[in-house]
Amino acid sequence: MLNLHKIWIEQCEAARGIEHEFGVVPAMKYLVGEKFIHYLEAAEKDAEFRAEIPAFVAEIKTIFEQWQIAEYLEKAGWTEPFDPSIYQEEDDTPESVEMERKDNIRRVANEILMLERAKEWLLEESDK
Repeated sequence: MLNLHKIWIEQCEAARGIEHEFGVVPAMKYLVGEKFIHYLEAAEKDAEFRAEIPAFVAEIKTIFEQWQIAEYLEKAGWTEPFDPSIYQEEDDTPESVEMERKDNIRRVANEILMLERAKEWLLEESDK
């Protein structure tokens, strides 16, 4: 637990296994779409995580081709748009529906921000 900022090393190894077993797309979803995005979020608050980003990025680039990363990030995003029609039960007050709508907006905005940061790190030609 002392070296949580080094977890990316194990995650990259796991991604290699996923790629071997299931293919590039599942490995990319796991490593870039999940682990790297969460790592970037952690790095916002923790200097040890921030310091590891260049090494994590370099390792991701050894696992996947640049075009694979670019293609994945172009399509990435996982929060569904808000759909008020699913809130039609008696327990769903206009206030609770509005709170859900605002939460959805926050989630989508955070995803967009994290994906843009991932693009900055993973799609630039020279490492930071």
